Formats: sequence, structure tokens, C-alpha cells
Amino acid sequence: MIAEFNDIFPLKELCSIEISDRHKFAYDDEVSKKGVFVSANEIYHIHIENTINESYHFVQNDNCVMLSEKNGQCDFVVFNSNKIHFVEIKATKENKANHRKKIYKQLENTFKYYKEFLENFERKEALAVFESVNPRGYTKRKVPQSSTSEKKVLFKLKYNIDLFEGNYILFD
Repeated sequence: MIAEFNDIFPLKELCSIEISDRHKFAYDDEVSKKGVFVSANEIYHIHIENTINESYHFVQNDNCVMLSEKNGQCDFVVFNSNKIHFVEIKATKENKANHRKKIYKQLENTFKYYKEFLENFERKEALAVFESVNPRGYTKRKVPQSSTSEKKVLFKLKYNIDLFEGNYILFD
């Protein structure tokens, strides 16, 4: 699938890395504006679990594949041969409702940008991540929940993409 990615997004191969680890933890660094990989006992925004014998690709979408689109773009895209995840992280303590509106716009912009690439996947998901840290400083693992908004239905009907809130991606 990476060949298709490189065909559709030429000169963006440095935005993607191939991963075969069973567990990977990523943190969206505020300073570098990039995703960095951390250990399970550090604060992270996303936990990716890969239970199949196939590697996947982690794409730094924001400020690498997509450069400052109007209304923004999602942070990361994670995919294997049949499943793709669009990930947008909001790690501030501001109003969650306002963040949801912004997340939805950023995800929709990204779906439109990736339209041709999306055709390659059987399963498509969007993940809205709201930072949640427990008192010991570790990120709580939150199994994705269906979004409670009408956007879930809109994303499914308009883009054939399932919308979730959480911080966990599973390749199974």
C-alpha cells in the first residue's frame, strides 16, 4: 500500500515510516509539531496495537504531507493494506465542544485531500483524541467510542468513514 501512497503523494516518502512492532505509543510534540514515539510508561496520545503479522505505516500528515490547509488538517494517518485511520489530537484544556467542531473540519479537509488514496481501503476510520492524563502522569488508555454527534452519521454517509473518540488503534 505504501507504493500507492508514494504514487499519489510524490516526494512525501519521508513523511511515512514503516512499523512492525506489536505496540507503539505516539505523542504529538507541541514544540516540534511532529509525532514522536515514546514508551508505554510515558505520556502518549495514541496507542497502536498490531495483532497481525503485517507492518503498517505511520504518516506525519500535519506539516509534512499536507502543509497548512485552510481550516487545518489531521495530525497523523496510520494504515496497513486494508485499514486506514485519520487521527486528530486536541491536547488542551479548552472547551471540548469547541475542539470537536475544529476536529471535524480538520478531518473533513484531510478526507478530501486523501480522496484518491482512500479508494484503496476496505475499512476507514477517523479518531478524535482528547488528551486524558491520570494523577500519576500516565495517559489513560481509552478504547474508541462512537462519536455521539451527528457527524458520525455524516462521515459514514458522505465519506464512508467511521468516526470514533479515544486514543487506541487496533490492527487485527
